[in-house]
Amino acid sequence: FFSSSSSSQASREPPPALPPRLQREDEPHRHRIHHSAMQFDAVWASLAFGALGCLLLLACRRRGGKDLPKAMRRLVVVEPNADLALARVVVEEEAPLPVLKRGQVLIKVCAASINPSDYGAWRARSAKGEYPLPTGQECSGVVVATGGGVSTLGLLGRRVAAFPGSGTYADYVACSAWRLVCLPGSVALADACELFINPLTVVAMLLTARAKRATAIIHTGASSALGQMLCKAAPGFGVEVVHVTHRQQHVEMLHRLGATHVLNSSSDSYGAQLDEKIRALRVKLAFDCVAGDSAGALVAKLPPRSTVYAYGRLSSSYLSAIPVIDLIYRGKKVEGFMVTRAFAKLGPLGLLRMLLAMQTIKRELQTTFATEFADVRLEEVYERVVAIDPERPGAKSATNQKLRVVFD
Repeated sequence: FFSSSSSSQASREPPPALPPRLQREDEPHRHRIHHSAMQFDAVWASLAFGALGCLLLLACRRRGGKDLPKAMRRLVVVEPNADLALARVVVEEEAPLPVLKRGQVLIKVCAASINPSDYGAWRARSAKGEYPLPTGQECSGVVVATGGGVSTLGLLGRRVAAFPGSGTYADYVACSAWRLVCLPGSVALADACELFINPLTVVAMLLTARAKRATAIIHTGASSALGQMLCKAAPGFGVEVVHVTHRQQHVEMLHRLGATHVLNSSSDSYGAQLDEKIRALRVKLAFDCVAGDSAGALVAKLPPRSTVYAYGRLSSSYLSAIPVIDLIYRGKKVEGFMVTRAFAKLGPLGLLRMLLAMQTIKRELQTTFATEFADVRLEEVYERVVAIDPERPGAKSATNQKLRVVFD
């Protein structure tokens, strides 16, 4: 019998080494086994990657589109005109459906918001010169077909808000999958048709103010849909807003939304009140959507080295009454403001900030960024837009109105 210590010590001893001659004879055999194992692993890896590639190709193929109609309705500009009442804007009843490219989806439109920038294309000839010209920039709807590609995976049947950039006044529109936001079930589909232009403009304004270390700004056209969003969003960015509107009922409405500083531009005391607000809040930044004399009046009121951003034309297509002396000797500036350029100016992280802003907007679409709409049918769009054209004598006020096209 062996003791336990002897047994354990024996079990730990390495096996006896082969004689040198046998080691040399065994070495090629071991190399062949190792090489065969490596070849076997490589074959299985190739088969696995091949199978994965086939599955990915199958998943990325075109989907949907089997029961779609052959034609659709869409609103197009046939002939633009500076006077919208003279522009030729018609509804095509038998327009072909868009042909999808890889990475695109086809959306059955539920609703499309009507923005002033949309019908700006009715007034001036397109640089591309392509007519008839589809109009409308953003919408909401359901994805009914995909053109294939990794970016379209899982999108078929999803409820989305989209920013194709053109052609949303139609039954169907093609859109890049990267320009979509999938919507939660709690959001009414038609209410998500304005997820991009106005909400992103509001966020861009407030981020611009923060980047310039401005604690207060002036905003004209304050009772518009965008102005109401700004009223609700500004406190979260630590920015005070002097809201300027032109009707007393709008003053009361903005106060109900929580605004502290609201001025009526049609009041006799407006000039003095604006001077007081600028001094008290040290305002050096203004965003003007009225145009005409409005921007010039703000330039004259603001202190040296101030900036007025022009981003709309509710009263006119031109800026006027801008004091040149203020621009030359007092360092004041008037700049155009466009949402994509505004995010780009925020630096290398501008795109990331825009993506994060989209997620915030989606979460707060029914609160901070909620909009009350007036619904119109596709065949009514032209008549309703001409009625609110700010350059037409006797036009209805476009402020506090937000039109959207609704589809069946």
